[in-house]
Amino acid sequence: MTRPSPASALNGVQVGNICDRCNRRIRTGDMAVVYATYYDPDGWVVRRVMCDCGSRTIGLPTDGADEVIVEAVWWAGRLVGVKTVDRSRP
Repeated sequence: MTRPSPASALNGVQVGNICDRCNRRIRTGDMAVVYATYYDPDGWVVRRVMCDCGSRTIGLPTDGADEVIVEAVWWAGRLVGVKTVDRSRP
């Protein structure tokens, strides 16, 4: 079974608007950096939402996990225009 593209799976996902790194508020129209992990039963799950201060690289990946960093516009509580920036498993 192939995994869905993280960009298409996370497009339209509802998320909070407080940066997990610096606690700054993300406003409608602002760029958000999102870290997500793939879980077999649940699909792509958002783990962290950050403003522009967030890292755009994964660093040391979790053993065996499929992780991704995406950029998206935060629009009225949802991620739109999602683009994959870095992924632990291409």
